[in-house]
Amino acid sequence: MAVGTYYCRGDPIVEMTKVRESGEKRTKQGSNRISAVKLMEVAFWGTVFWGIGRLVMHFLHFTPYGLGTFARNFFLNTAGIRTFPAILLGLLAMLVASFLASLVYSLLFSRSRVWWHGLLYGAVLLVVFGVFFDMAEWKMATVASEAAWFLTYGLFVGMTLSLERSDL
Repeated sequence: MAVGTYYCRGDPIVEMTKVRESGEKRTKQGSNRISAVKLMEVAFWGTVFWGIGRLVMHFLHFTPYGLGTFARNFFLNTAGIRTFPAILLGLLAMLVASFLASLVYSLLFSRSRVWWHGLLYGAVLLVVFGVFFDMAEWKMATVASEAAWFLTYGLFVGMTLSLERSDL
């Protein structure tokens, strides 16, 4: 528009421009999905950092569940989960679980830009993990350690995916 030029509301050129701009906004919002590559990147770094955290927590006896715990279904006895192959298989299982957790988070909270949903998501993951590992029998130190681990992991996923969605 030229400076000092006024158009009336019913002008067809102005109306067509408004329709085109609103269509561009809808297209931009519709393509605001997080790619599988980005989800895999979040899963990889989550596995690296929280895998190291789990190793340290297990080494310092904050929790009885090390990385081999993620691979316990592949071993017949519980003594096998402390071996090096079990730890590597546990890392791989954690990577797959982390990718699935990131995918589920992105599907459930893709419209939300609130990062603290990750805390709620971490609490849900804690409860799911606790169901499989008989959370009612845990000592308070184990509950606190696992809660810290899952809440920070959920926070990492939530904040990272919220930031990635807002950057797109």
